[in-house]
Amino acid sequence: MGDYRILAKDWDALLPKEEIFKQKDFFQKIIDQYSVRTCLDCACGTGWHLYMLDGLGVESYGSDLSPEMISLAGINTADKGIVLKEVDYRCLGDSWDIKFNMIICMSNSFRHMIEQNDIDGALNSMYNQLNDGGILVIDNGLSDQLIEARPKLLPGRILSDQAFYFILEYPNDNEIVFNILNVKKTKDSFEHSFETMHLSAMKHSDYEKCFSRTRFESIDYFGGYDFSKYSPEESSRMIVIAQKYSAV
Repeated sequence: MGDYRILAKDWDALLPKEEIFKQKDFFQKIIDQYSVRTCLDCACGTGWHLYMLDGLGVESYGSDLSPEMISLAGINTADKGIVLKEVDYRCLGDSWDIKFNMIICMSNSFRHMIEQNDIDGALNSMYNQLNDGGILVIDNGLSDQLIEARPKLLPGRILSDQAFYFILEYPNDNEIVFNILNVKKTKDSFEHSFETMHLSAMKHSDYEKCFSRTRFESIDYFGGYDFSKYSPEESSRMIVIAQKYSAV
């Protein structure tokens, strides 16, 4: 898993709420299509998806493995009264005694699962915490296109007084190492920090194999928040929507 003890405090600069709120129409359509009333963001980060979903009328709950992220989520959603817990999404049932209409795992959070047993454990944990007919939404900013291209450097976000750069390494076919260089402008100079995250290099075909080992049904892959069909050759991101069997 990633270590967010230092990066957490700058996460809202790297992935600001304004970017997340652009997904509002995407989630509104999902909420309407699947009659979503409750949602768990199982890797909630600093809480802005929760804030947005609450505004769309969804009773929202959040959990994350990082205590630093949970602390910031509590601050960002303080006026919403959202329940937050420090939880590993591989074992959601150990901490949540309720089930949900929707579980989301956004912003490459699922790619922290690299080993097969962790991937299977996470998907089964999420499946078990859904109501019948409920859906799982996994969002990946990494697509087949990027994994095949193997870029060495990506600008993450460049602001007037701060910039994030991703320096990528490919130690094997299963893993991408994201070295995150965070540069801040000071009064007289610059300061920087350097964090490392190990992410899975799973492609579309790998996700299909993983989901084939679960009880999820109606698994759809999209190339963006416009619901465009996922293309391994062209899509710059991959969004998975998988539905749990409905007894009705």
